Amino acid sequence: MVDSSRPPRVLLVVNSLGFGGTERMIERMTLHLTASGQVRYTILSLEDEGPIGARLRAAGVEVLALGHRGALRQVLGGALAIRRMIRAGSVDLVHTFLYRSHCAGRVARLGVSPRTPLVSSERCLGDNRGLLTRQVNRLTSRWSDRVLVVSRAVGERTAQRDGVPRDRVAVVPNGIEAVESDPRSRARLRRVLRLGGDEALLLYLGRLHREKGPDLLVTALEALQRRLPDGWRCVFIGDGPERGQVRAAVKTHGLADRVFLMGARSRVGPWIDACDALVVPSREEGMPVAAIEAMMRGRPVVASRVGGTPEVVLDGDTGILVPPEDPAALGTALARLIGDSGLRRRMGGRGREVARACFSLERMAEGTLHEYERLLPGERAVSAAGGVAAARVR
Repeated sequence: MVDSSRPPRVLLVVNSLGFGGTERMIERMTLHLTASGQVRYTILSLEDEGPIGARLRAAGVEVLALGHRGALRQVLGGALAIRRMIRAGSVDLVHTFLYRSHCAGRVARLGVSPRTPLVSSERCLGDNRGLLTRQVNRLTSRWSDRVLVVSRAVGERTAQRDGVPRDRVAVVPNGIEAVESDPRSRARLRRVLRLGGDEALLLYLGRLHREKGPDLLVTALEALQRRLPDGWRCVFIGDGPERGQVRAAVKTHGLADRVFLMGARSRVGPWIDACDALVVPSREEGMPVAAIEAMMRGRPVVASRVGGTPEVVLDGDTGILVPPEDPAALGTALARLIGDSGLRRRMGGRGREVARACFSLERMAEGTLHEYERLLPGERAVSAAGGVAAARVR
């Protein structure tokens, strides 16, 4: 029985805690709800602690790392660990992120009574996952008591493809803290990069993975260089399995003097401040965290029209949307922004307004807490002043 006099104990399960969009969202949400005294989190990583886990631990959040490798070990090992904690009565609710963690959480509850509530957060469409992964997720999705999705697009896919009843699906968009762009940080980093005052800096921020489309951006930049041989540079912030291929493509296309792969960074804010536009060339997106981060700092976004991206990047208003898998259109959009600083300022200003109104950290945290409280025994009402009911998928 949940003691309503104390905050609920939530076991948050995730595949790993490296630098990534999901992991950064977890860090923001857990720190916010922990600091407010509304939730007491334990974070369980199926792999290693990672840099995000280390930061959470330093902030006083309990972090456990199983160190498992491979899908089967992660699912079965994770399920056993979760099951032990449930049976020990040390958690009131389990919240899983990403497919392997979902499966671990669902298997863990089989045959256990009373059933600890299970919330699963779907953050992508899943079209680029392996066939077996998608099939297992589809077969087990209805075992979750609530599925939180980051966008309407993901919600529709979850209901239609995975068969989750629509009244169990709730849209809780990504959210970040309100921040101001730092002109001094911008000037300092641009000096380090030896950028001229009129040179536009393009930024790719994310994992170097096929679904994120870094190869499409390199192809677009090759065409852009023929069209605009001067006046711009591009920085890739992130790491991943495609790093070698991206580096080779940059060299092959003669872009090595204007395109730089800087690896993963613990702090991405200064890079957003330094840039003039963010590029999101993804083949798949649930809701791009990087786009929200850029908009919050007043930067326009050029992105592929996929998944939940159009719910964040408003075409012609806060940025430019292009068809997916179309490097030519991507290059044309980038050339348009590079050549029009006034357009960049207008789109950046509107992006800041939209981000603060629709994608705040407070809204995300309150929407998540609302869904927790709907499932906890002796449901506790969310105050009208503080609660934000999550949208349903109709």
